[in-house]
Amino acid sequence: MKRIASLVLLLGVGACLSPSFPPPMDANKTADLPKPSRSLTPEQLKQLDVEIGDYRLGSSDVVEFYCMSVPELNRRYALGPDGKLTLPGIGVVSLNGLTREASERKIEALLTNYRDPHVNLMIVEYNNNRVAVLGEVQWPGLYNFPGRTLLLDALARAKGLTDKADMHGCTIVRGNGMLIEIDLYDLLRKGDRTLNIPLLPDDAVFVRANDEHTVYVMGEVNKPGIYNLGQDEDVVQALAAAGDVNHDAAGERIQIVRRDRNGQAIVLTVNLEAIQDGWTSRTDNPLLVTGDIVYVPRKGIATFNYYLNQLTPSVNTILLGATMQNALKSKP
Repeated sequence: MKRIASLVLLLGVGACLSPSFPPPMDANKTADLPKPSRSLTPEQLKQLDVEIGDYRLGSSDVVEFYCMSVPELNRRYALGPDGKLTLPGIGVVSLNGLTREASERKIEALLTNYRDPHVNLMIVEYNNNRVAVLGEVQWPGLYNFPGRTLLLDALARAKGLTDKADMHGCTIVRGNGMLIEIDLYDLLRKGDRTLNIPLLPDDAVFVRANDEHTVYVMGEVNKPGIYNLGQDEDVVQALAAAGDVNHDAAGERIQIVRRDRNGQAIVLTVNLEAIQDGWTSRTDNPLLVTGDIVYVPRKGIATFNYYLNQLTPSVNTILLGATMQNALKSKP
């Protein structure tokens, strides 16, 4: 499966430690079990909050200027990959991250040879606010929005979900290292609007199929991401799909995180070296199930909690859920 993700997964659930995993649940028996709410806490919402305001210019946007006192300025321009463009009489100017009004004021301030110039800017093509909607949606694709958008806006642009969509399996891939898990059942059927989160440019919304066996592989691997594995795969196969561990990996302390039927996170440490040498039993190397997280820590870091504490505070509170810190801080 194409790699679409990176290092971090938001889990709005509690966590507890367990020496072993419960067996995979029978799908026919789990259908009637109540699903725990995936509502985001106020703290998590604050961390995910982004300004839904005026559109900000960036790479590949097409703009058009009109200035009565500077007619040579009046034409269309395409911003480069760095958000810059070249204007006659001014030179190279960066409009990256600026609103339309801020861009007008910036250009006016640079027209120092003209008395009180008045610049009007029109955005002709919105190409910077791209959101990819992938997986089990009617029209998968890359969509541009004229302003900041919400999750439901992106799903609506893709014409909604297919019949195969897993209502509990939507992941938003953000930046270089964040996966945000959203339960579409709670959002669409229960009306939990806290889950209708704002999307950022270049976010990717991935809706899993209900029969897909997907796992998350993160940390010190060559290709972190979301992978579709067979039903009888273990950590070794998951790491192979992710391009294997890198030279910084602490292979003897690989951690698997799995939710139980109550939504609690169960954590198990697996020794990859012992597995490869044939020293472990199936109990010590369980088969992976859909939604499992395989995390490979870095060498020299005593605990996973220590790793969390090295991150910026804004990321620290949502990396694997704040409660994961309590679950893992005492593990060697």
